[in-house]
Amino acid sequence: MNTNPRVETEEDIQIIKEFTLLPILLDMLARDIDELTMYRNKLVYNHVISYLREIENSVYAEMQTVKRKMKAHDIKIIKTEMNGLGIDVEYKIRGYIHHFKMLRSLVKAELMTMLANLRRRLE
Repeated sequence: MNTNPRVETEEDIQIIKEFTLLPILLDMLARDIDELTMYRNKLVYNHVISYLREIENSVYAEMQTVKRKMKAHDIKIIKTEMNGLGIDVEYKIRGYIHHFKMLRSLVKAELMTMLANLRRRLE
């Protein structure tokens, strides 16, 4: 483990990134599921909705894992703010306050990577 408690580790940053992005992914999935339910009489759409719900359930499980990691690493999110440029996160690690920013394009790329990884785990 890192000897300086003020410095966040790569693992700490990854945990914060996941904690920030997973709820956004859940919102996207919920929005898409709602839109597809308009076509619930179509067989293919029912299959897609079922698949999206499986991914949604795996996101919830992943969020629980991330929350446990946050507790183990003494990480607390103070504030998350979304704006036109991306996401700003203020967090505390082992008593020290830090900031984390992700541009909108990076958020989108990270979400697509997370979605692909979750999909692979379901196969």
